[in-house]
Amino acid sequence: MFYDIKNKSLKYDEIFLKDVKLQSEEGEIDTQDTYFLSACDDKLLKELGFARVQEEKIPSFDEKTQELHQIKNYDEKNNLYVISYEIKEKSLEELKELKLEELKAIKEEKLLFMPYKNTFFQIDTDAKINISGKVSEIMLAQLNQKTLENINWIDKNNQIIIFSASEFLEFGTSIAKYTEEVIFKNDSLRNEVKNASSLEELKKIQWENKE
Repeated sequence: MFYDIKNKSLKYDEIFLKDVKLQSEEGEIDTQDTYFLSACDDKLLKELGFARVQEEKIPSFDEKTQELHQIKNYDEKNNLYVISYEIKEKSLEELKELKLEELKAIKEEKLLFMPYKNTFFQIDTDAKINISGKVSEIMLAQLNQKTLENINWIDKNNQIIIFSASEFLEFGTSIAKYTEEVIFKNDSLRNEVKNASSLEELKKIQWENKE
């Protein structure tokens, strides 16, 4: 890889064709000389309008809190195009936005499944509609003094879990309570993030699993 000084761009191959004119008996002839840039010394390389490229190794950095910036600089004296890297800390506001996105993802994940009696049940929007429908069916049967048989419900692992009518009502109530807790927890943590005044405060804000 070489640096094209005139066009201020990188050249990724090493072959350069230079237009030249040769004198012949018939006059000047337009032709081209072929140069392999890697075989040229520094003086010839500069005469051809190119510089060698020196690229530093990309340093390791924390993508969550830091940003990697590429710095390009042409050293005319040494005819060297240097590509280096600088690590900068992200601003507190940028880190807050990332933390808010993280909390949103956790909330959305938690609202897909709920732990209940040693297993997990799907509680996304469609699942809640189905559960609410079954709860309404149970309550209507109770009003009409009818008895519903045991209710079969499928857990996250596609295993059939058997509920009595009263157990299923308790299950439905638990979903409502769990959903409320997740939403309130998310709102509380979001407020903590927005009010954080330092990186240290921000790092302490974590969604701790209690399941």
